[in-house]
Amino acid sequence: MSIGTPVKDPAIRAELEALIAEHAYRLDFHLSENLGDLYTEDGCLIGAGPDCIGREAVNAYGRSRAEVRTRRARHVATNFRFWEDGADQIRGVCFIMLFRSSGPDLTPAEPIALADAHDIYRREAEGVWRIRERRIVLSFESEAHKAK
Repeated sequence: MSIGTPVKDPAIRAELEALIAEHAYRLDFHLSENLGDLYTEDGCLIGAGPDCIGREAVNAYGRSRAEVRTRRARHVATNFRFWEDGADQIRGVCFIMLFRSSGPDLTPAEPIALADAHDIYRREAEGVWRIRERRIVLSFESEAHKAK
């Protein structure tokens, strides 16, 4: 992976980090029916299950995730790196730790996976940054995560 010019503008970095946090929040709190709103119309989510190509496919994935009410999950994102990739496009990578617990009570959360999220962000006509591509690459995976 080649790294270009780092994004230094704090406002852009803050927007991208907020986008990443919103993605995790919607998944973690069963509010992901419209997860595709965070993606460009042709955006894709790869590696989190069957590949989702296009906003509606990402929404379908989000709806299926929102229906799983017996599972609690928390995505913790860290180590953000962003670099320029043209006038209205930025590439980025961050680490995502996934903790999960099943059941109605507070049970111990299991750290079940650590993944690298390789993202491409695009600034759309209205000036809003959206995800053009999110490619999840597992670095570590527990037996519980393999069993899904």
